[in-house]
Amino acid sequence: MEFVPSGKELSHFPFLKKAQDPIRSRFASLGSLLGTPKGEALVLHAVTRIQEAVTPKKTRVPEVCDSPEDEIAAYALARIIASCVNDKQLIDRLTRYEAERAYYFLVNEEEWNSRYVQDEGEYSRLWTAISDELGIRIAEDRMPVPDYVELVAPLHDDRYRLINRHVVRGFVAINKDERYELLRERIRVLLRRDLPHRVPKEICELLAPRAAEIKKAYQEQMLRQFGNVEESAFPPCMQALITALAAGTNLTHAGRFSLTAFLHNIGMNTAGIAELYARSPDFDIEKTMYQVEHITGRGGSSTEYTTPACAAMQTTGLCVHRDVLCEKISHPLSYYKVKKSRPLKPVPVKPQVADKDQKNP
Repeated sequence: MEFVPSGKELSHFPFLKKAQDPIRSRFASLGSLLGTPKGEALVLHAVTRIQEAVTPKKTRVPEVCDSPEDEIAAYALARIIASCVNDKQLIDRLTRYEAERAYYFLVNEEEWNSRYVQDEGEYSRLWTAISDELGIRIAEDRMPVPDYVELVAPLHDDRYRLINRHVVRGFVAINKDERYELLRERIRVLLRRDLPHRVPKEICELLAPRAAEIKKAYQEQMLRQFGNVEESAFPPCMQALITALAAGTNLTHAGRFSLTAFLHNIGMNTAGIAELYARSPDFDIEKTMYQVEHITGRGGSSTEYTTPACAAMQTTGLCVHRDVLCEKISHPLSYYKVKKSRPLKPVPVKPQVADKDQKNP
């Protein structure tokens, strides 16, 4: 017998095909809907959903609409509005939020978590429906190596590295919590891959006031988070890279990548980033712009890279001149935000430990 999720279950996982099909038939003409009180209410729900996505929160309890149908429609409209705004960072925030939202219900909803589980320990039919539709093969405690490797590629947690996993006969052992985490990552990847939608111009024009409102609020939030670019707040590793560029030194590939991603993440525009590389001995404007646009996701690529964490900077030999603040953080962006929020004062440099074989002068 085919499994039919309840309306509540579908509203918690609105990306499922079974959730989308009824909405398409109910709201067949989006243009006509947007001009009605019902349409305006749904757009308001969608805007609230996007605002939830871009607002930093340590603990996020998803907001819900009055009915499952409205919840699913708000999900679809939020993706349409985000596509009209067409800001890659905002889209990334939205897809991460949707994945986190699904994860929240997977972990915390006891109703579905126990409703279909049989005595033999089989998965619930809802879990099976979600994992099958997303193309992720997770058995009770293991997963095929090729599927696992593809899924964890964007994850930076060392515990997911294949070398740290227990592998038996082509399968990677996983526990219950990891099943949910891997499914969350799969949801994020697939939802991000599908955006931005090709929204008809007339629809974006109808949504333009809301899109402009969201874009303005998001830009203001980013300004509050990072503010104007202040080189004095750069972490020592980024200051060293800037100094090397100013001295006419060619940076390594890892150095170029790390600096470009960092400058983009704190709000510097593409032209400003490319301009920094003008003093490099091998400077080529076309090649530089291509590389910068690739890293920042502006050159047609759907991937927008984030600054490597401190552990990765150490691995590539770029973690230099560590100071006291470096000991308290684990990411260059965290250093930048903390440093900007503090009154201007010198940060003491961590004393260097002398080599025991070094002779005293």
